[in-house]
Amino acid sequence: MTQESHGLTVVSDVFSGLTIDTIDQKFNIEEHLEQRLADAIPKWKVEGIRGLWMKIHLSHSSAVPVCSKLGFDFNHAQSGYVMMTKWLPDGEENKLPEYANHFVGVAGFVLNEKNELLVIRERFSVLDTNPWKLPGGLADKGEELETTARREVLEETGINSEFVSVLGFRHQHNFRFGCSDWYFVCLMKALTNEIKHCPQEIAECKWISLEEYLAYPDLTDANRFFVQCFLNLQKNGNLTISKTLVDSWNKKFTNNIYSIQPIPKEFLQCPDQ
Repeated sequence: MTQESHGLTVVSDVFSGLTIDTIDQKFNIEEHLEQRLADAIPKWKVEGIRGLWMKIHLSHSSAVPVCSKLGFDFNHAQSGYVMMTKWLPDGEENKLPEYANHFVGVAGFVLNEKNELLVIRERFSVLDTNPWKLPGGLADKGEELETTARREVLEETGINSEFVSVLGFRHQHNFRFGCSDWYFVCLMKALTNEIKHCPQEIAECKWISLEEYLAYPDLTDANRFFVQCFLNLQKNGNLTISKTLVDSWNKKFTNNIYSIQPIPKEFLQCPDQ
């Protein structure tokens, strides 16, 4: 709810917090922001306001040192703005949520009609051995797992594919910028077979039997594990992690809920059957 409070335009939230957006203010930011904030903060504390969110647009970057002087700290930055926060209650732990702290990576475990796996070698690798790996990459904002998997497989290899299920996922910490990382491996069915890899990102790409792939000495432990998961699924089980569209809490959109469900029968046929 947008309102005027002690000379500033603010938006209140259900957690007794206020967001102050520099672009919404009706005064000169450079000339008047420091005094108005300094006057308002002690009054907000008395009124029971718990947290302040200060969205500072690039055109108002002079507000950053002002907010820092008044006890605000950085929460996150995006193109065009920085968000700073201040916790008001004395003697209480700061309960303001930190910014997003996970990356989401998605790989395609793509199989063709011959039960061959699609693998790549990156043009630039962090490992000296540059092992064969699964095509994949980071999910874009607002992108579903299956959409990321299809997009990354197509961009890197030229292969069109469709999502079947989530084969498994890894949770890793101390990743890029100190964030954690979710890495989802999606079982995919190849819809085309001709490889046209991206020369800017990928050095090599090929179809390979699962047995031959497992025999590579430089195969990472994680990829070896994912291959073994699929082989075990083929041999011993008929359940995997699939998606179901379910209405959101407010009925305004749908969410993908991933749960254990039967896998399509075609993926339970071992090559020797």
